[in-house]
Amino acid sequence: MPPLLRAARLLPEATWRQLFRTQGCWHDVTTYAALAPAWKHQAAHPELAVLDKAATAAG
Repeated sequence: MPPLLRAARLLPEATWRQLFRTQGCWHDVTTYAALAPAWKHQAAHPELAVLDKAATAAG
């Protein structure tokens, strides 16, 4: 999964160590994120419209 997320221009942001346990094993979870300028570059028009509405509502 990490190669796929990096291909989508997402960067690892945080890793929660031993977040949950299944079948006797602890598992880490890494969150990924993109900064708005990088994300906007590849966003589709409907996605950009959502950002514009959020920015307008915020102020």
